[in-house]
Amino acid sequence: MTTVNQQSWVDLKGERTAFPLMAQQEGETTKRPRVLIVRGSFGALGGAERELLQLVCAVDRRWEVTLATLDLPAHAKDLLGEADVRLCTPENTVVWPTGARAEMTAGASKRAEALWNEVPIPWEGIDAVHLSVCRGTLEILPLIPAHLPVHYHCLEPPRWLYEDVLHRRLDGKPKRPLWLTRLLFTVQRRRDRAFVNMLLNRPGASISGNSMWIQRRLKSVYGLKSNPTKENGEPPVRDDAGRPLEATHLMHVINIEAWPTEASAEEISALEAAPEPPQPYVMTVGRMSHVKGTWATLRSLRGTGFGLVHVGGGDAADKAALHAEAKRLNVPLVCMPRLSQPALVGLVRNAHAMVSHAHHEPFGLTPIEAMAVGTPALMVDEGGFQCTMSGVDSGRLLRRDDEGAWTQAYEEAKNPDVRRAWAEVGRPYVEAKFTLPVQIAALERMLGL
Repeated sequence: MTTVNQQSWVDLKGERTAFPLMAQQEGETTKRPRVLIVRGSFGALGGAERELLQLVCAVDRRWEVTLATLDLPAHAKDLLGEADVRLCTPENTVVWPTGARAEMTAGASKRAEALWNEVPIPWEGIDAVHLSVCRGTLEILPLIPAHLPVHYHCLEPPRWLYEDVLHRRLDGKPKRPLWLTRLLFTVQRRRDRAFVNMLLNRPGASISGNSMWIQRRLKSVYGLKSNPTKENGEPPVRDDAGRPLEATHLMHVINIEAWPTEASAEEISALEAAPEPPQPYVMTVGRMSHVKGTWATLRSLRGTGFGLVHVGGGDAADKAALHAEAKRLNVPLVCMPRLSQPALVGLVRNAHAMVSHAHHEPFGLTPIEAMAVGTPALMVDEGGFQCTMSGVDSGRLLRRDDEGAWTQAYEEAKNPDVRRAWAEVGRPYVEAKFTLPVQIAALERMLGL
């Protein structure tokens, strides 16, 4: 790939991929919509970042895409492959302010606002703007010309600002007094609300969550109306000036081709190279933390005969604490290193279940990924899991504190007949509702393309 610098766009040209039903035909002269996709940082490279990059690749021949970001590390850039996308990034690597002072003064937000002024973006060549929530994303808003439609995909209102679940240790104990935490982020909350209000005052703007659950959360955090009958990608009701009067939702999806029904030779080889999981085992995915419910998932396995495979990394101290608790509970535990996609698919395929005790997960891709390869999903009955799993019998939604129900669900996961029945309905459900063509059609509807 060509090196990106501050002075120019960069075209990453090569072989293109597109969905047949969406691709422009050879010789067709229809003008492709010119869409600017913005995310403050791809540094974490978690599920949201990966999904956005796969969206960029999927619309390769359908849109003319410009991707603007303040932080695109090499391992994230590699995921763009040969996609034809123009990049707008700063000349130098971003160093984000950290520490208590930066949090109290909203240092990262102010840094992002200054940096966006230094990134050359060809506004005259843009038809619509798609913003993906992240620290540093909304700070581009003052620069966007007033005539452009803007969609803000607020996957979740920033949880570190409005909830306490990210400010607790692995076992759930607060890292500091919660009143102090709320005080610490006062300036950041004000800035976040100010930027959202700026968005809502724009004609042609829209704001959506990544699930019906987050659509409701946008109401409680920002005061927007929430219509539970909204369809995926349905634009908001607007006032006479064209400003949005309500929140909507745009659901997450997976690249179904990356989750094949049968194990490939590459998958088998990658799995053999990975650390050996305990037998039998269930999986949990996500950075080791209280918000992901890692501690509770481990404790739920006591006496079930299952070991736990954790994927997602975590702090060294948290890993040590989790291993100590696993030893005390006599639950075999393997924490996996960073895995290739084939290795991850293989682990999910061979697990007896995908499990999560996450606290109000905004959406939750893991049950979708599990169902795609025939693995049942056992999820806490909260948040986005209710949106992704309530329409299919391919696992269980379980109350967090119902130990008996969890024990029974683990027993069901051992039954090959039950597992087979769950697997038969899981993948068709995913194919119908959570694939890239579905998301692209919904996003085009939202942006009016």
